[in-house]
Parts: sequence; structure tokens; C-alpha cells
Amino acid sequence: MSCERAFQPELRNKAGVVLSNNDGCAIARSQEAKDLGVKMGTPYFELEKMVEHGDLWFRSSNYTLYQDMMRRVTGIVCEMWPEMEIYSIDESFVDLSLFHAHDLQAMAVVLRERILQQTGIPVCIGIAPTRTLAKVANRTAKKFFKATGVCVLDDDSRTAFALEHMPIEDVWGIGPKNAAKLIKIGVNTAKDFAAINNYEYVCKRFTITGLRTWYELNGQSVLGMEYLPPDKKGICTGRSFGEKTDDYHVIEDALCAFVQNSAPKLRKQGSFCGQLQVFLQTSQFEVVHKIKSAAYHMDLAIPTNITQELLRYAIECLKRIYRPGYPYQKVGIFMTKLTPANAGQMYLMEDNERREKMLKVSKLADRLNGMLGKDMVRFAAMGYDKPWKMRQGYLSKRYTTRIEEVLVINPFIFS
Repeated sequence: MSCERAFQPELRNKAGVVLSNNDGCAIARSQEAKDLGVKMGTPYFELEKMVEHGDLWFRSSNYTLYQDMMRRVTGIVCEMWPEMEIYSIDESFVDLSLFHAHDLQAMAVVLRERILQQTGIPVCIGIAPTRTLAKVANRTAKKFFKATGVCVLDDDSRTAFALEHMPIEDVWGIGPKNAAKLIKIGVNTAKDFAAINNYEYVCKRFTITGLRTWYELNGQSVLGMEYLPPDKKGICTGRSFGEKTDDYHVIEDALCAFVQNSAPKLRKQGSFCGQLQVFLQTSQFEVVHKIKSAAYHMDLAIPTNITQELLRYAIECLKRIYRPGYPYQKVGIFMTKLTPANAGQMYLMEDNERREKMLKVSKLADRLNGMLGKDMVRFAAMGYDKPWKMRQGYLSKRYTTRIEEVLVINPFIFS
């Protein structure tokens, strides 16, 4: 939302939403949109009337722009506080234990001003002894300290104030089911939950995740920093088509594109895929046909991370589940049973020299795509037309990564 407004100032102070893949529903809302009653996940067609009346604007998800702006923001943060964990595309945690002797409030205000000046992105900063309390502090800053955008929970009175004004359903780690249980027993805020003094009760009723949240709200840190993301146990890639299709070749092109996007992730973390699953889905609103989804998995005799081999296995799986005449809306691939590549076993009856050459080709494609841009080098099975490409009818420009989409300022000429 802030990225869109940074380059389109006419959208500021107006209600707006960012739509999901294929412009399906609202996945991000401005505060003005929330005040209008727009809920997370509101379908696109329910928003159209509000847009027609001029009450709301919306944009398609512009992942390229958002990721690049996130990179710029985190780069500025690292200059001041280098011990950082990137938690999501719009949120990071920082370890400030080395700065305990500094004025953290003043440092945070300076950092926020620097980010706003250099990127145009308004951020809020919450500082607290634990990660969960830092989330509470961040929300408190957004709601009660808009002038500075900073909230530091460094004493009991401030912490109590922040917890008292945090609804239990909004606490990080609680979830809707546990929130419903807590509300039934009269626990409506984070302060109420932190005040429960029965360890065994919390552990029994709300599992280990709820217990960790309880500890964190009481100022005891149990969630450590993750400076490097852990290796994935499975890699899944799949998207809905812009338009439903029963054309096998279109579906195969999309599947091959997802394989080529997933294989470099295997190689980057040094893993082999031991099992590969392909799934096909029709629309959940499709009532004409009985088949809603189909999947087929294949255990690989020789685990691999070579794109050419994964493409061959994926196409074979697709052929087993595809049925002509069904309006398919989504295809995807799931790679699991991952094992370390450095623990791979050589096979006596396999042409290991040929496989080594194929792996070099895959790695070369990774490097070229990293230098020249995504899919600049591709395997022929992907095709080129991309008729399956997801619908993005309201996509803003990629202002920071495409030279042809950079903002152009018309100069004034004085005579």
C-alpha cells in the first residue's frame, strides 16, 4: 500500500486496497479502507461498486516493486542496526542488545525519518524485550504514536498500556481458534492473557505456540532470531490461470515454468528432490463438472535437482492426471523428501557424466537469469506466449526496476 502511494501521491489519504493474484480479492487495505468496512479477503466484484462511486481505489499486486522497495528499506535499517532478520516482505526484526546503552527512542525516530526521506515509505518501529512484545509495540505506534511512529516498551506502565489496547485476536501467535477459546473465558486483550498465572493451564489449552506467546508477553524471550532462513522441507509453486483452460499444451507450458522457477531454489539450498507431485484444479465455483482437483506423485529413483530431469518427471505426472474437456484453473508442483545434495549417492548403472553436464547447464541458466533477468534463458518446454499468465488488470508500473517504466518528469522551460 505504501509502495503504491510513494509513486502515486494522488492516492494518499484515500481508501484503497491491493488485490491478490488474478485480482481475486483484497489482501492489503489502507486504514481508510478499513474504516469503510472493507475486510481482508473481500472479493473483487464486491469492491467494484465502491470504485465506480469514487470511494475506493485498487491495484493489482506488484511483487517486483514491493520486493525492490523492501530491499531498499532493509538496506537503510542495516546501516544503523546490522543484526537483522527479514521476517516478511514488509516486516523485519532487529537485535538491539548491542545498543542497550543508547537512546533507542531517538535512534528509531532518526531511522524512520531516514527511511521516509530516501524511499517515501512511512514505517512504524516497535521496540521491546521480546519479539511478540515488539509486534505489540509496533501496533501501538501505528495507533497511538502517529507523530513519531515509534513505541518503546521500556517500563511496566507502557507495556501494560500497550497490552491493554491489543485485542487478543490480533496477538501474534494466537490465531482465530485460540482467540475464540480465550474470549469465551473472558480473556479479551493481550493484558488478560499475560495475566493468567497458571502455567499448566496455558500449556494444556493452547499448545506450545500459545505457551511461547504467553512467555513473550510477560517479557521472557523464547523466540530467537533467525538471521538465515532455514532450509525448506518442501518447495511448492503453483498459480491460478488468468483464464480457465482445457488446452493441455497451455497447462504443460505453465507447469514447466513453475518447475524452472522451483529448481534453482533446490540448488541454492543444496538439496535434492526425492518426490515430485503435480496437481490440477478446476474452479471451486465450477458446478458443471464433478472433478474439482487431481494430483499424482512420483518417488524418484535417483533424487535430483537438475531442471531437465525434473521437467521430464513433471510432464509424466501431468499426463497421468490431465483429462480433456475440464476447465482447469490452476496447476502446480510440489517437491518434497528433500535431502542434502552433498550426501547424494553415485549410481553404478547411471550415466553420471551426462548428468553432470546437465547440471552445469542448469547452473549456467541460473547465473544468466540472475544477471539478465528472470526467464531470459529458458527451456523450450516453457513456451513463450504465456496465455496462462495471471490476470493483473490494475498493475502499477515497476518504477524502480524497469527503465522504460521509470517516472518521467517534464521540465519547465523558462525563456
